[in-house]
Amino acid sequence: MSGEGSVFQRGSDGAWLAQLSSGPRGHRSYQTRSARTKAEARRKLEELKADRRAGLDLSRLSLGEYLRRWLDESARPTISGNTLRGYKDVLLHLEPIADIPLIRLTAEDIEACCNQMVTHRVSAKTQQPASAKTVRNAQVMLRRALGQAEMRGHVRRNVAKLVPLRRISRSNIDALTPERARAILAAIAGDRLEAAYALAFLGLRSSEILGLARSDLDLEHMTVTIRYQVSGSGRNAVRVETKTAASAATIPLPPFVAHRLRAHLERQEAERPLVPFGDSLVFVTEHGLAISGSWFTKHFQSLLLRAALPTMRLHDMRHGAVSLLVGAGAHPRVAQELLRHAPGSKVTMERYAHVTASQQREAADLLEVALTGLGHSVTESVTESVTGLANGVVWSRREEAEVVDPLGEAGSGGRTRTYDQAVNSRPLYH
Repeated sequence: MSGEGSVFQRGSDGAWLAQLSSGPRGHRSYQTRSARTKAEARRKLEELKADRRAGLDLSRLSLGEYLRRWLDESARPTISGNTLRGYKDVLLHLEPIADIPLIRLTAEDIEACCNQMVTHRVSAKTQQPASAKTVRNAQVMLRRALGQAEMRGHVRRNVAKLVPLRRISRSNIDALTPERARAILAAIAGDRLEAAYALAFLGLRSSEILGLARSDLDLEHMTVTIRYQVSGSGRNAVRVETKTAASAATIPLPPFVAHRLRAHLERQEAERPLVPFGDSLVFVTEHGLAISGSWFTKHFQSLLLRAALPTMRLHDMRHGAVSLLVGAGAHPRVAQELLRHAPGSKVTMERYAHVTASQQREAADLLEVALTGLGHSVTESVTESVTGLANGVVWSRREEAEVVDPLGEAGSGGRTRTYDQAVNSRPLYH
């Protein structure tokens, strides 16, 4: 009988289940809770019945009411503060369907709302139509929230899965050349956060830079340990674990970064900021508070604008770090470890290693030499050195040549080989 509920053991894994049904025959929905023992399952069945008697049958809530309840009670403990704020922003875009009862929500309702999001403002609080990424984020949140409702028996089907996820076109990002990198260094020179922006050349995320504590720096051995990131700003900021376990790592500091960090710490000692953390943050406001990530990026862009340089996101520096490494002859695996991608990940080369036109020209000229042996066909710009993009080796006509840091400020440990060695021997990496 509907409303009585049952307790039974699942055959596939032996777990005990408490199940409570509601609705007429043929249109029933089920609420299910799993348990380790039969006694625990019985207790959970009684809890389901008590919730129903108290009017907590979530299937009777509107979509908006359910999503707010889901965010506060289920999602909040499992997601980062930034993700939670993003989900709350999504609620504004879902206002056109927020009043629809959860059990009456259809895929067509969701699809219509998504289409409306990209054409005009859907709320007085939203300043402009949503981007494709925002729409996709809304769909992901709905799939997750309604998936839990389906699993617990509040709805019969997760209708959000019936709406295809919006495609996000990947933006074309120009490779960061050594010349442009030096121009950026000149643009940030003298700024109070110069050292922070210099760290971006190592592929650190902005939240990781702002989350660095003094104990994370070892300037004697020229290393930085990435363990935490900052969520929020000001007095509400908290240090949380990095985005993924693989993101936590100790990486070496090139001299041009270490030099700027030393100067920054000396200046900060003079300021003597009081920061709301037991372990002082490296980068704080003039009042000693954590810096807002959005302001951090906007300030970087203002420095570029003042120097008449093309604008770019600070996150684009993460892409540019690999472009510089590949251009200098570093093996892709080195770039992968610097960005702290998981071993075997294709993201490093597919998304971050942007090849410049000159590098393509050099690769074509190298192929000419390899197949014809005619060195005179190589263009004048490549006669001194050819960068081997395929195997991460710098080839040079000179028997001995100094490999210069991509930013022109420090030496880097690359391999230098002659033309004959490059063409007639096997790659060092294969």
